[in-house]
Amino acid sequence: MQIKRYKKDFAYSYALGASPTIELLENRPQDCFRVICSPEYSDKNKLKNLCVNIALEENQRLINILSPKENCYVIGAFHKREYKLEQDKPHVVLDNPSDMGNLGTMMRSCAGFGVNNLAVINGADAYNPKAVRASMGAFFHVNLEYFASIHDYIKAHADTKMRELYAFMLNAEYNLTEVAPSKIYSLIFGNEASGLDYNIYKDIASGVAIKHTSAIDSLSLPIAASIALFWFER
Repeated sequence: MQIKRYKKDFAYSYALGASPTIELLENRPQDCFRVICSPEYSDKNKLKNLCVNIALEENQRLINILSPKENCYVIGAFHKREYKLEQDKPHVVLDNPSDMGNLGTMMRSCAGFGVNNLAVINGADAYNPKAVRASMGAFFHVNLEYFASIHDYIKAHADTKMRELYAFMLNAEYNLTEVAPSKIYSLIFGNEASGLDYNIYKDIASGVAIKHTSAIDSLSLPIAASIALFWFER
């Protein structure tokens, strides 16, 4: 199979770098179909031990084609596969995220706090190698599912009284420290620039704000999400 520099419509993507590739091989080996390493990569034995029934080759030229960064020594090619969200576990929901770096960082925060279910409503391509790399391999710990709208997400996973929905926005009725989390919840965050549409979410979820000083107008998306995850999983 000939592989090329990533495009969104491909059925496969890449983990760029040794650490993300090792996370891929350790956590989702069934998705990995090829590993390319540089002749300069020093720990080839570890790759050989992990690449059971997976093609491993040295090919610096192919690495140079696939990776825009010069310091990339290992690339893992994997099939895109949607892992459905767990119905009885907490979720993070991102409505129209636009930055792939933020999306990858969000995956890392989700994995770090043990909330391994991420719903994305439209927005950036979570399978893009930039997002996978920004996640530092957390991509391969997270169940990821895309939806066309918040209503589609609710129909699939939240059309029940068991799950509590919390929408993070500035004009909210609750401060984060006033919320007593339930065991099954969804934390919803909006686009980095525009946030959530209050008119859409006011009747869908409980509005929550994270208090901060007037020195800033808002928190960045990954920081706000990390604070919320800490509070809910404390």
